[in-house]
Amino acid sequence: MLRKLFGLGKNTGRKKDPVAEQLGIDPEMCYCPSCGDEYRADITTCAGCNIALISGTEKLSQAKEKTEAFFSRSMEIGPEEPRVAIKGGKLRDLKPYQLLLAKERIPALLTGQEGDCRKG
Repeated sequence: MLRKLFGLGKNTGRKKDPVAEQLGIDPEMCYCPSCGDEYRADITTCAGCNIALISGTEKLSQAKEKTEAFFSRSMEIGPEEPRVAIKGGKLRDLKPYQLLLAKERIPALLTGQEGDCRKG
């Protein structure tokens, strides 16, 4: 009984999806699309949000699409793209902002203040 409970029994022969494991999504469970809570497959409505649950495979495909969209973002800034000044200051003070934006795959261009020919 304990072997079965803790997954120490026979190998089911099912291949595990490495992406599902990395994202923490079990395709055999159900998930709330609003709050993300996980439910057994036989439950159809989220207890907290009172909305219909989606299957784990559906949640996994949504997560894969979101991940693909994230990594397909171009980090190039074209000459005709609009630019927004976020903060003015010394380049060394602006570098953390550029790194933060890069983690979210948002391109950033650092420029010094007008008339400032010094680096950093």
